Amino acid sequence: MKLYFPDVQIEKFDFDEDWLIRSTNPSTYQVLYEGLGKNKDLEMVISYQDNPELFQSLGKGELVQLPKELFLQPEEAEPCLEYECF
Repeated sequence: MKLYFPDVQIEKFDFDEDWLIRSTNPSTYQVLYEGLGKNKDLEMVISYQDNPELFQSLGKGELVQLPKELFLQPEEAEPCLEYECF
């Protein structure tokens, strides 16, 4: 597994730490999150364009818990070769 933060080792990342909503942009439905604790040097922008209702429920200065899946890059699938026998 790899994090979306290339300079951070997965062992040094705290998946359970809260994130601070530093700013919101209503015209683009984007939220800027700031890490706390072990993640204090990290920032992350998430677009809520597909979910404006959730965006409306978020406010600057709130602490939120983000799902672990947001930080992990998907595993690269190994190439699958198909053979046809004659």
